[in-house]
Amino acid sequence: MSQLLPSVIHQLTKVYSVEEARAVSKRLLSEPPLNLSQMTVFTGGEEDLSESEKVMLENMLKRLLAGEPLQYVLGHEYFCGLPMAVGPGVLIPRPETQDLVEWVALEQKDKASLTIMDACTGSGCIAAALANMLPQAHVIGVDVSPLALKYAKENTLPFASRVEVQMCDLLNQKWNGPCLDVLVSNPPYIADEERSDMDDNVKKYEPDLALFVPNDDPLKFYRQLGILGQQYLNAGGVIYVEINRRFSKETCALFMSLGYHEVECRLDRFGEPRMVKAVKK
Repeated sequence: MSQLLPSVIHQLTKVYSVEEARAVSKRLLSEPPLNLSQMTVFTGGEEDLSESEKVMLENMLKRLLAGEPLQYVLGHEYFCGLPMAVGPGVLIPRPETQDLVEWVALEQKDKASLTIMDACTGSGCIAAALANMLPQAHVIGVDVSPLALKYAKENTLPFASRVEVQMCDLLNQKWNGPCLDVLVSNPPYIADEERSDMDDNVKKYEPDLALFVPNDDPLKFYRQLGILGQQYLNAGGVIYVEINRRFSKETCALFMSLGYHEVECRLDRFGEPRMVKAVKK
């Protein structure tokens, strides 16, 4: 019998480069739901799998070969060291978003208490990570998508005593809640005209609602976040947002026009202008 790992890699080279196929194969075999031992992954063959494991692997490979993202096939992605349940209908957490969370945690860790809103919470990855990093914080995650909120509730369950998850359409609905010390968000920010530049598996499987904004108003979520912050942030409260690298200067100018100061843009781990901070006077 052929060895298991080389066989899976070979099959996946139909849709991935050899390097990508190797990385995907290792995750597919070693992480839940298959969760095979290192010995089985690296030295075993198909004969070492149970019948149920063979069926599961075959189904997962079919989904990957059809272009479905690995994270959906696995049912999870890791974010700031935490496993996050994900699936169709919710945005997959990205590594660069961890940079935003780490920025917030670093600057807020010495506060005695904190009330944080994670707007457009999606999977709840930001809310869960901040609750984990800032044990003194009460975090409120809001989103308009019922399916995303289902995942957010599951992912924040370990921190349920300090995390609330609420449905709210921040663009069209008034939010009634407590005053905030921090407003953090990774909102939709990809202009419709950028669709053609994106990978097919993102366009086909990840939700448009969490990704795209109109070409004629790409900053509409940031404008609403700025207005919300002026209404609910305490004096000296801070907005932290992930942004479209194309509009870093425009996003900073928008927050300044809304009365914020100490507006700062930072690069992410890939050297792209991806994060903006703004402080309420």
